[in-house]
Amino acid sequence: MEDEIIALTNDRRVLDQISKAATTLPTEGDAPRPSFEDWRELLKFNAEESRRIQNARRKKEQQSEELANKIMAVERQLQEARGRQPGRRAVKEVTVRLAATENGAGTVTVAYTVPGANWTPVYQARLDSNTRRVVLDYQAQVVNRTGDTWDNVALTLSTAQPSAGGSAPEARPWIVQQLQPRPIMRAMDMAKSSQMSPTQYDSLVLGENTYAGQTFASAPMMARQATVETGLTAATFTIATPATIPADGTVTKVSVTTLDLSAGLRYATTPKLQDAAFLSAKVENNTEFPLLGGSLAAFVDGAFIANSHIETTMAGEEFELALGVDEAVAVERTLVNRFVEKTGFTNKSTRTTYEILIKLSNHKSIPVSVELAEPLPVSRHEKIIVKLVEPTDRDIGGPDDNQAFTRDEEGILTWTGSLGAGATREMTLKFSIEHPNDLNVQGVE
Repeated sequence: MEDEIIALTNDRRVLDQISKAATTLPTEGDAPRPSFEDWRELLKFNAEESRRIQNARRKKEQQSEELANKIMAVERQLQEARGRQPGRRAVKEVTVRLAATENGAGTVTVAYTVPGANWTPVYQARLDSNTRRVVLDYQAQVVNRTGDTWDNVALTLSTAQPSAGGSAPEARPWIVQQLQPRPIMRAMDMAKSSQMSPTQYDSLVLGENTYAGQTFASAPMMARQATVETGLTAATFTIATPATIPADGTVTKVSVTTLDLSAGLRYATTPKLQDAAFLSAKVENNTEFPLLGGSLAAFVDGAFIANSHIETTMAGEEFELALGVDEAVAVERTLVNRFVEKTGFTNKSTRTTYEILIKLSNHKSIPVSVELAEPLPVSRHEKIIVKLVEPTDRDIGGPDDNQAFTRDEEGILTWTGSLGAGATREMTLKFSIEHPNDLNVQGVE
């Protein structure tokens, strides 16, 4: 199937070459120009072949995806079957030699590791905009492909990654060479790789089956809290409630903890790119739990806002939650005027002046903090002169100043301020770009 997809790709490439060759008019000689009938036949041929190739490729890709799903399902069935049939499972024998000062009864506990088990942290953040507090539901998605169903086990999750090795990787030479075409991934490899995540952790510790437990698809807000123990290089979470994890590779969620954290709210907007205000919350992790990098679902006042990602945050560190667009804070950017004039005694230069009006409106019942960023032109040529007219230079401070406007080396003008409840603020930006007429300039809009 992959070979057929490659063949269709080659057909597409050849068709493009034919179309290009047929539509390129001769520059030398007396070769006749194609007639309108020739163009019509070419267009008809190109359209028919394009539809044929695209339809055939679409069908092959759908069949390939269906085949990959079947492979995944069969692999899950195989894992489950191996777990139910002791005769087909791998068996290892452990020999333990003991030395004791005297005879007597004793208990020996043997711990071992198995491949095919990992867990991924996931989060749900619920923000109350009135109290400005975030309830962070910390969960773990546990996957078991060991062939053994973990029935009602006491579960301990670890941030250690034995598969990463015990020492730093050896530095290798950095080679720059001609790009070689990458081999197409086999359907089975695609099916396996699609189940992996960059934030999976390999280590799980299973305790004795001492509790009558349940299988949790999601953790309620009042779930029992896990305990955390931080070691020299890793942290371990002891899950309070026992869980049953099937051996077929399906994802089972267990609750790690629920954290109640204070948040500082801020709106950010870049009107030139999008007329919208994006809400974010800066939160301090003042708990003993390290927050590992993982996916996050954000809710504001009970409504789902967006899916985002949380970076690894240790105890005592701050992290930022992206909470999506808030329609209650309106942003409007209008190009009021664009004026082009010739300058100099002999009109050898051109000056383009822009006047932009930005309007911010707070329709909420509480004041909000806003950070507005507007990219201004930056000259990379000595003969191209960029001049900011409004705001003036005295209104713009450096990165360590407390002035509302700042501007960095890349020309990004930033305004930081507060909008009261129901308040509106208008800002005018005015700047010009001047360059010689004989200079070919890129970037003047």
